[in-house]
Amino acid sequence: MTDTTEIDPTKTEVAPLFEPLELGPRTAHNRIMQAPMSVSYGHADGSVSAKEIEHYGRRAQGGVGVVFTENFAVNLAGRQMPLQTVISEEHLPGLRKLADEVHGHGSLAVVQIVHSGRYAGPWDEYESRRRLAPSAVPFELTPGRTVTPQEMTEEEIEESIEAFVHAAQICERAGFDGVDVHAAQGFLISGFLSPRTNHRTDQWGGSFENRVRFASEVVRRITAGTGQDFIVGVHLLSDELIEDGWTIEDAVRLAPLLEAAGAHFLFAIPATFETLRLPANQGLMNRQGYAMADSKALAGAVSIPIIANGRLGGPADMVKALVETNVSAVALARAIFVDPDWPRKVAAGANDSIRACPCDPPRCLRTQLTGSICGHWPTSAQERGHLGYDERTL
Repeated sequence: MTDTTEIDPTKTEVAPLFEPLELGPRTAHNRIMQAPMSVSYGHADGSVSAKEIEHYGRRAQGGVGVVFTENFAVNLAGRQMPLQTVISEEHLPGLRKLADEVHGHGSLAVVQIVHSGRYAGPWDEYESRRRLAPSAVPFELTPGRTVTPQEMTEEEIEESIEAFVHAAQICERAGFDGVDVHAAQGFLISGFLSPRTNHRTDQWGGSFENRVRFASEVVRRITAGTGQDFIVGVHLLSDELIEDGWTIEDAVRLAPLLEAAGAHFLFAIPATFETLRLPANQGLMNRQGYAMADSKALAGAVSIPIIANGRLGGPADMVKALVETNVSAVALARAIFVDPDWPRKVAAGANDSIRACPCDPPRCLRTQLTGSICGHWPTSAQERGHLGYDERTL
């Protein structure tokens, strides 16, 4: 077993990763974060499971400064996955247990909140109810299957904004340190940003100012409706990567508006589910540092932290990013999923003992609908269906 207590990482070459970071009113004890990653460990009714609590607690135990949950739906209409957690008053006890579990290991706990919009499930009965979008624009939901969501009414827009606010307030009451508002990948908020998916002619569409209104209003109202010590951040679509779509220039223009509305941090997230299928974008997420240029661009437009993510490389690459660029932290998804002790191993100088993420295609994605499993976990964890406290990777 690797002894992770012998070395003070703040006196080594990885020191920049282990410096504290202020996220608005809170302070993370280091700059390594568990990035949001859908694993589907919740219950079918949307409540938090014991498996889910242990999963996130185990990542906190591994030493990250912040644990971001996967995207939790702000209401049932915004739910995409069959085992996705839904934020509600009824699920408050489980949410509170989850926040307490993460805090028990010294990490900040932040919930990513989402309305899936036109990607809301269940997909096998897509046409059975309204799927909300800024405009009724047909799109390919799955290869070979084109569907058309419904254009939201003014009342539905207001209800959806308030759903984000209410979800944030529930998370605050549950003891979480903050929320990460999902405004990327083609989900509801990013649908309003893009001129390709937003054809409205009212105050919610048309001009840049109107298309960003929904995102800005969500952040503004959450900030106004929660306490001063509650973190509010945004998972921001940085570039749609398609002609006539949302661009990095648009994101750079929006970033200071989100900061002014109360955002304490931003992620840069390029592409959507739809545009990732384009020939020019295939393999994007296998390219090292695929979001770094966008992250640096956003960082140049705001004074709040930008959290880098997306194939960041090894510890030395991440240190270089923090030292030589204007990003403030690094967020790891699959790296922490396969080896939650990644931070402790890096702190101890035990990089050779880090479990890699070798699957192609990743098994965690292939098992995502029923509960993600990593093919590089210990056998006991694979058989159980999650890596818990009794499986050490040190």
